[in-house]
Amino acid sequence: MITPSRHITSLVAGVTLLFSIAAGAAGEASADASAEEYERGFQALEAGKFDEALYYISLYAANGDPRAQYTMGVMHGKGAGVDQDDREALLWFLAAAESGHMLGQYAAGLAFDQGRGIDRDFDNAVHYLREAALNGHAAAPVQLGNVYFDKTNPDADHAKAHFWWTIAERRNAPGARQNLGKLARTISQADKQRAAAYLDSCAKATLRNCFPRTP
Repeated sequence: MITPSRHITSLVAGVTLLFSIAAGAAGEASADASAEEYERGFQALEAGKFDEALYYISLYAANGDPRAQYTMGVMHGKGAGVDQDDREALLWFLAAAESGHMLGQYAAGLAFDQGRGIDRDFDNAVHYLREAALNGHAAAPVQLGNVYFDKTNPDADHAKAHFWWTIAERRNAPGARQNLGKLARTISQADKQRAAAYLDSCAKATLRNCFPRTP
């Protein structure tokens, strides 16, 4: 985990407060709740019954269920059954992400990259998108490449962009091949060699143990 910025510190405090409020309002989820009851909120959401969905999903989210936390983020991000609120959505995505939820990690990374609910933060965007990519999310490497290709990023790096877009292409992620073609017209020979070295290292180790870590 990267060192939290002041924005992350305030968000973590916000998550803690949010849990306290939600838990007090909804009460403690029963440990004996059936799988049928657990799924009821998600089924209600699919059916467009937002009040019912919010009741059940918020109950489990407040008690630490990552899937429910991620879904609360989606609901707040889209304004489904609640007021649209990007910051509230990010709080829930972060809660899910910190529990290792792949979709929560991807959503949090996108929010940091696009400045939704918080100031744009490349370091945290990379952190959460990378975790999603390492957990198998097909599109996360595309977005990681986009972050490293972005000229406004102080740590822009064509070799790392090439590395992550290549990983994305291997996962058949949409846009990866086109991005590699665009990069081929501008990447330097030195960056191309560095990208090749990154990829060679991944032929001998898992992605988690070989992805580029150097500044």
